[in-house]
Amino acid sequence: MLWDDVRFALRSYRKNLGFALVAVSTIALGLGANTAIFSFLDGVLLKRVAYPEPDRIVQLWEKPPGGTRNVISAANFLDWQKQNTVFQMIAASSGKTVTLSGSGEPRQLRVGLVSAPYFDIFGVRPSLGRAFANGEDLPGKDRVAVLSHRIWQSSFGSDTGILGRDLTLDGESYTIIGVLPGDNEFDRGWSDIWLPLAFKPETATRNFHYLTAVARLKPETSLEQARAEMSAIAARIAEQYPAMKKDWGVTIDRWIDRMVGPQLRLSLIVLMAAVGAVLLIGCANLANLLLARGTMRSREMAIRVALGAGRRRLVRLLLTESLLMSAFGAAVGLALGYGLFHGIHRLLPPFFLPSYAKVGIDLRVMLFLAALALVTGLLFGLAPALQMSRRDAAEALKEGGRGSVGRGKRWSRNALIMSEVALAFVLLAGAGLLIRSFQRLTNVDAGFDSTNVVTMYFQLMMDKDTDGARLTTYLNQALETVRAVPGVKEAAFTSALPLQGWGFGMPFRIAGRAYEQSKRPACFFKIVTPGYFFALGMPIRRGRGLADRDVKGSLPAIVINETFVRRHFPDEDPIGKQVVIEQIITGKRELGPEVPWEVVGIVGDEKVSGLDSTSAGVYVSYAQSPIVGVSLLAKGAGDPSMLIKSIQQAIWRIDKNQALPDARALEQIRSESLAGTRLRTLLLGVFAGLALLLASVGIYGVLSYVTAQRTQELGVRAALGASSWDLIKLVVGGGTVPVAAGLVVGVIGALALTRLFQGLLFETSPTDPVTMVWVGSVLLLVALTGCYLPARRAARVDAMTALRYE
Repeated sequence: MLWDDVRFALRSYRKNLGFALVAVSTIALGLGANTAIFSFLDGVLLKRVAYPEPDRIVQLWEKPPGGTRNVISAANFLDWQKQNTVFQMIAASSGKTVTLSGSGEPRQLRVGLVSAPYFDIFGVRPSLGRAFANGEDLPGKDRVAVLSHRIWQSSFGSDTGILGRDLTLDGESYTIIGVLPGDNEFDRGWSDIWLPLAFKPETATRNFHYLTAVARLKPETSLEQARAEMSAIAARIAEQYPAMKKDWGVTIDRWIDRMVGPQLRLSLIVLMAAVGAVLLIGCANLANLLLARGTMRSREMAIRVALGAGRRRLVRLLLTESLLMSAFGAAVGLALGYGLFHGIHRLLPPFFLPSYAKVGIDLRVMLFLAALALVTGLLFGLAPALQMSRRDAAEALKEGGRGSVGRGKRWSRNALIMSEVALAFVLLAGAGLLIRSFQRLTNVDAGFDSTNVVTMYFQLMMDKDTDGARLTTYLNQALETVRAVPGVKEAAFTSALPLQGWGFGMPFRIAGRAYEQSKRPACFFKIVTPGYFFALGMPIRRGRGLADRDVKGSLPAIVINETFVRRHFPDEDPIGKQVVIEQIITGKRELGPEVPWEVVGIVGDEKVSGLDSTSAGVYVSYAQSPIVGVSLLAKGAGDPSMLIKSIQQAIWRIDKNQALPDARALEQIRSESLAGTRLRTLLLGVFAGLALLLASVGIYGVLSYVTAQRTQELGVRAALGASSWDLIKLVVGGGTVPVAAGLVVGVIGALALTRLFQGLLFETSPTDPVTMVWVGSVLLLVALTGCYLPARRAARVDAMTALRYE
């Protein structure tokens, strides 16, 4: 009997091919979008992490006064390591870049520096060789290396005989002892290679914070017990070192809770809700079309009842048609979802997803699609099936198959249209807010001119390049070489490129003001050469910028930005005042004595961490504070790619071993900083547009069916003297009632729901009236068009033809 129902459904689709194609396409669009977005949501938020007992892995931070999380100093980590009794293992980590030499052209590698138990905390075993053993993170025993799977494949040709081979990194030899397995967090993460994190306890400081830490709880220890013990350890450290650590504590989080940022989590939830709304609109659309089509089939249903079919039999027949249609839609939707998933994946910026996230169209996603297709078929098929099977057979046969629109059916159709319009309004309002926010973000003043500016990392050797005078001479020579390149107008070095983060976050005090050392405010601290402001077109508001005379031995000069002035000199002239900041030791992760930097100028604000935030910061001359980690930027003219090649060739003429990785235009950095926001806005805009299309098609389709059913009625009205305009008003008026009700419900829903993603908006209120008015106007215009077209067609029908309509 089921097979008979399936065959009948297929015959029915062939007879009404247009309807079947519209229905399958509607389902496919909704299911495809849900499949693509769910694959990301599942991989990031729902899948269990592949590590053993991931709930026992925790992440540790220092907790500054008035704050929640701060990176860790080496001395504090060593105390935590020795004094805790709640962790099976605890490990610190940091990162740096090194130059691989000895095998062709020098190459930059990204290095993860980790304590010996780091891989054991995550339960990861190398696929080749071994991980670090206890004691290999001590000075003198740390010349071993573990490769990522991807670097083993790309740079060493998957050579299984690589164990025991030596690598030359920053001029030092390291022995390869292991290769990590592929397709895991470590293979998808930032690091290409891992080295032991080794520091001497006697040189470990408490005032230079650069480490992160993870640990594995002992089986019998709870997170609350760990927090209590680590807080007690932090209190002892604060008591021993009150000048630096007074009121500092410890923050402990579950590792899995910190891997997904709040914006990414919220973005995935919002997008999943959006595609869910698109599918619901599609279901309402199809349910309405089936209700309208069911009226045309009332005579068929009556004959089946007259021949002995019960209500359950009719419901099963009609649900079989709906579920079969949903199955076809799922098959097409799978292909659409696969394509959409890969399109989104290609547009994601590097390291946008957590490194542990394994996303893709896998078995879990296929099962989700199958379950969703089943629910979808029931959603749009059940109400029409119940409605059609409830019809009185004798009444239907008397009507001669013309069909009528009862009050119950009208209410059902109007309710479905209202729900479509309301859902579409909420989606369009959300998309409109994100578009408005993104437009404001792209138009924000970044504080610098990125036009024709190229950048590249200038690789130096940490722990080896510790002679500040020699480094200053070398970089000055490199700058003169770059400035001599045809087309280059200015060049400079910086400790952090624009939009690439603070570089250094340094506590400071203003001379003459009382501060507790442990509670000093912090600002970004950029070390630049004097041409930095000119190369980026940054305006000097008062005083002067950094100059060539700001060298070692001269008055320590500092330039502060406008936000620094507003926060710390709101009612006084900062020029000539002193800002006291500890010295950064060249080539070391250590701080030296305090330096009284004199404010010589005020510069316009530069966006350092993103276009959506402004930070207080200061700039000092490289000659007065030489460091190892720098990047080169150059202002030029012409094709950026050609300019980059010319600059690289010029530098290699003075030092053929100088690594210059990550060369790109500053405009690209700016564009990449917006990539995640741009993609989220684009996707929600596309889904909102799809919702608008489905809603308008639904309104038009239903009114077309209903108007066709009313052809005889409209003919009678025309014969009695009604004009074409009277008939149009009659049909449009009936259609606009549920649309208006849907707009009211949509406004209420939008005002409530758009507040949930306020964290995704930039300088835009979630109840922005301009957006709401525009969305309402667009939706009303589209809905009125959907009402007007069938009304105009009905008004043109000849009265005599309409009276004969059967």
